[in-house]
Amino acid sequence: MTAYFRPIARLLLRYFPQGYAETAEEAVAEENRKPLALKHLSNGEKLLLQGNLEALSLFEKAVKLDPENPLLWHRQGLAFLEYASEEGREKALHIAVKYFKTALQLDPTLVAASLACSDALLSLGQLQDELPYFLEARDYCQKALNMPTPAQDSTSSFEDLGEIYWNLGLIQLEIARLSEEAHDVSLAIASLEKAREYRLSAELLNDCGKAYLEMGLLVNDARLYLRAIECVERAVELQPSYCDGWTTLGECYSQLYLLSMDERHVEKGSRAFEKAVRLSPRESLLWSSWGQLLGESGRLCRDEKSLRMSIEKSVRAVVLDPKNSSGMVQWVESLSSLGLLTSRLDLLLEAENKIVSAAESSPDVPDLWLAYGTCLMSFGLYYEDGNYYEMALEKLQVGLSMDRTSAEHWHTFGLIHFHYAKYAQNATLAERSIRFLSRALDLKRSCPALLFDLASVHLFKSSLTSDLSELEKALAILEKLLQDYRESLFYHPEWLFEYAQALLWLGDFSHEETHYFKAVELFSHVLLLHPEYPKIHNRLAICYLELGHLHGEEEFYKKALHFFRLASRGDEEDDQLSLDWGICLTYLAEETLDRKAAEQLYWSAEQKMQKAGRLGNMHAFYHLACLYSLMGRTQEAMGWIHKAFSARALPTLDEIAEDDWLYNVRQTPEFIQFFSDLEAKLHQGREQ
Repeated sequence: MTAYFRPIARLLLRYFPQGYAETAEEAVAEENRKPLALKHLSNGEKLLLQGNLEALSLFEKAVKLDPENPLLWHRQGLAFLEYASEEGREKALHIAVKYFKTALQLDPTLVAASLACSDALLSLGQLQDELPYFLEARDYCQKALNMPTPAQDSTSSFEDLGEIYWNLGLIQLEIARLSEEAHDVSLAIASLEKAREYRLSAELLNDCGKAYLEMGLLVNDARLYLRAIECVERAVELQPSYCDGWTTLGECYSQLYLLSMDERHVEKGSRAFEKAVRLSPRESLLWSSWGQLLGESGRLCRDEKSLRMSIEKSVRAVVLDPKNSSGMVQWVESLSSLGLLTSRLDLLLEAENKIVSAAESSPDVPDLWLAYGTCLMSFGLYYEDGNYYEMALEKLQVGLSMDRTSAEHWHTFGLIHFHYAKYAQNATLAERSIRFLSRALDLKRSCPALLFDLASVHLFKSSLTSDLSELEKALAILEKLLQDYRESLFYHPEWLFEYAQALLWLGDFSHEETHYFKAVELFSHVLLLHPEYPKIHNRLAICYLELGHLHGEEEFYKKALHFFRLASRGDEEDDQLSLDWGICLTYLAEETLDRKAAEQLYWSAEQKMQKAGRLGNMHAFYHLACLYSLMGRTQEAMGWIHKAFSARALPTLDEIAEDDWLYNVRQTPEFIQFFSDLEAKLHQGREQ
């Protein structure tokens, strides 16, 4: 046995004991040794291609006949590399590597062997997910690049160089996957782009697109996604039946959508996934990826049709592969979103049943716990019950204990705290929400949905605590959102609406009319684009009401009344709307010189405020007291003051003492006694 073959023989005996037995060296004339070696090699290649391990003895005979022939060793390595392509034959890769290394010992300038060795090491690294294999594979590629090549105008030379750079790019991508370093991805991109200088194929363009996509995921830069799309679109143009190309294109548009929230990318991504599933209809992951894109769009745009389509694709994914956890996750999340959007409890219950079963079957999958938490959050919103938020947070914590690097988990964790804070009117929960959403933003920079949610929590906390600094933070985030994602505003009117809300609240802080006028402009823009947008007429009415307070002009109050009427058509049972409408009528009556018209306005204001009280708005009691005081009906005014006191709906003593509308009733002995008793009780309470 030759010295070269001993280490390979040990591997063959270890990995293929049933097929390997040492052969005796043949007595052959020197001039016949090489031809016979090639004959054994050729026969062995054919047998191994058929999966017949009798090839091993033929390979051994060949190398014993011609042990110094590097091409013979190289071809045997290629045969094992081909054999290893079948599932469950990865041990053959170790043998292939040994053959290639032997070939390179005999001829260090054999480019093909160096390239093939890097191929085998790359496959080993992918199978075992171990960095040393990738690093060694990279070394062999770099050695191949440093080897002398044929004349540079040779077609084969160009193809070889293209192949080497291509391999180097794929290896570098695997290294980047393990390191999560942008520098490693940039090296992969450089190698793949270099490969494109020497050869052009759909597969190479697709790999190049994947590299740009990977870099985009790391640095959240839309230009990288666009570059990826450019590469992959060229790939499917060259080869329209290339399923992997259409799949990558769909993934690129999906990521670009998450970064921009431009619904046009959803349409293009859906078309790409549709092409892919036509070519490979039984590929489960394709269906789940398509479902994820549609589900995200449906949730963010509150679009029933997209959510139903997402459910359809996700169901198909799980039917094809019951172990496809991403398909199950999306199925549950889209069912939850659709149930909440359509007020369908049966859909929420269906989602809960599925996720309970899935989490029990695969408790070690973090995303299933994310879906579980999302489902329970939907129940909390549906029932307006804080217990569901508590349970949702518990499920999310299970997922986070397994993976603390998932931006989606932290985002949902923060979102649940936000909804819980609104339910409980709790500033501490709002602060926690801000902390968790900020953590998510650290992991996924420039995510518009995340930025919007963070701004909304700051705005809510500001309204809850009257904290101007929180409002300023909300405004800063919203202004950045509107500036950076202008092209997506048509699809997301909630951004403009929330910004206008923040300006309206800023006007309450500053009493500057410019903030109200800007809010009116933004609300009007939302109304123009989306006439049925919830509470849009109400918000415009409040803006004009505040402008009326600042200017004392009838025109602003009349505009406010116009929008209150429009708002009431959408929700006749809104107690706050009725109260604000009554207050506006009262202000207009105060500005009206015609007493008969003023009396009519007072009567209308009385009707609106009483309706608000009947609907459960206790603050209406105090405003009715103010109204009756203005009308000179002081006895009735005192009756409503007592009701407001019993309902704990009175403002502070200072506000009561300074309220101009209470001037008439404040002159009455009954009020003076009531106010004195109230002061004494408060003083006594403070002493205790």
